[in-house]
Amino acid sequence: MKRFITLIAAMLAFMPAAFASQGELVVTPQPALVTSSITLNYDPLPQQQWMASQDVYLYVCLEMDGNGEWVKEKAEWSLCNKPEYKWIKNADGSLSYTINNLQTYFKLNAEEMGRVTGMFVILKNDKFQTTDKYVRLSQGHVSDLPKFNGTVRFSVKVPAGTRQVYVAGTFGKEGDPLYWEHAAPELQLKKVDATHFEGVIENVPANLEYLYVWGPRIDQTEFRMGHRPLGGRSSVHDIVEYWGDMTLSVNVPKGTTEVYVSGSFNNWGFSQMMDAGNNNWIYHVPPTALGGSETVEYKYYFNNAKDAGEQGENRKVQFEGFSTQYDDVKSWK
Repeated sequence: MKRFITLIAAMLAFMPAAFASQGELVVTPQPALVTSSITLNYDPLPQQQWMASQDVYLYVCLEMDGNGEWVKEKAEWSLCNKPEYKWIKNADGSLSYTINNLQTYFKLNAEEMGRVTGMFVILKNDKFQTTDKYVRLSQGHVSDLPKFNGTVRFSVKVPAGTRQVYVAGTFGKEGDPLYWEHAAPELQLKKVDATHFEGVIENVPANLEYLYVWGPRIDQTEFRMGHRPLGGRSSVHDIVEYWGDMTLSVNVPKGTTEVYVSGSFNNWGFSQMMDAGNNNWIYHVPPTALGGSETVEYKYYFNNAKDAGEQGENRKVQFEGFSTQYDDVKSWK
């Protein structure tokens, strides 16, 4: 009898994963405690066939103090394609990943453990990635788990000079008036000061995925790797580092230790690019720096000196809003 009860308990523990919707990340057990072993379960969407034929890896960061900010990443984006971050592929096509001890996994001290409130998860490899998924974690107190009632307070810090901010996301179903509607008046936040906007929005779905936007155009949105997951929270405190932009992505010769870009968008100064791994470097060009013509001229450099640039004429590209320009520098000589 005892063995039978144990079997039933085990089946119940995995029921959330069995009945999870495609594209939804489910954690077992529920509620997920910071002090317990945590198993992440993901059922791929039909268009995510790459997960069946390719290795899938975990990129994960913690949330502390319920503020919606990404902290304590387990491994840098370019370094998490290692065996210890690989998802297990199950017979039914789903994927799972287990963190046995959160404290040792993220190397947290006691004070940090007491502040953990959630995790942000992305499934990825070198070619594909999902949007980020939010996992709520409990410290084991009833007060940690307030019941979600559809009313959410949004608070966001934005770049100086921002005139208006709206929330856009999966409000309702696809085809509904507010579904990913940019600059909807009922989703506008109020300005608190030069860099802060806040507002309370009602009838918000618990599984909302959202972004902040500053206008109706597709390029008038924040730049980030994926949508923000609400995860059933009633209050979020977010940061928009920069608004939707053009991203320059360049592949450079092996052994290059730093890359700069100089162009019409930075008055032909030298802006250092970010190392994205695998000889790839990126730089974000804010729309406000493009000028009226929206035509960008630029060159890449391996040092911040005029004689350290690529050969040939300036590169030219027509800015098309929220987009990425992919370039290659075959040789610096």
